[in-house]
Amino acid sequence: MDANLQIRITKDLKETFQQIAKENNKDTSSLVRDWISNYIAEHRRTDEELAADLYRAGYGLQQSLGGRENVDKEFAKQLQELSLTDQREFTQRILAVYIEHDLTIPACVSRTYKGYAFSQMFLLGLIGDKPKD
Repeated sequence: MDANLQIRITKDLKETFQQIAKENNKDTSSLVRDWISNYIAEHRRTDEELAADLYRAGYGLQQSLGGRENVDKEFAKQLQELSLTDQREFTQRILAVYIEHDLTIPACVSRTYKGYAFSQMFLLGLIGDKPKD
């Protein structure tokens, strides 16, 4: 089922866009549809890359702590619960571990707040196997 999207632009911008599209034998609607599709694909890919980065960050923390056997099981259990109930606290707990051990905090760690799937990727890295290259 098709749907319409209404956008507000200046008259000059609209006319210029239509003229340039016409000169290039393009339909303005198809150009906008293509742009929207590309934008969605770019941001989905970005989320996938962020998830992979978070897994690697979790695994990196695991290694900094001396390996999987040195990750406190109670801490991992608390993180699991927080990932379901409080993303902000989840992120704060992780940051506290980095600070406590005087480790460099990967930039992606602050993005665990984006949702359950992202916090889970970090947690899986923290308790999981070495990521594949």
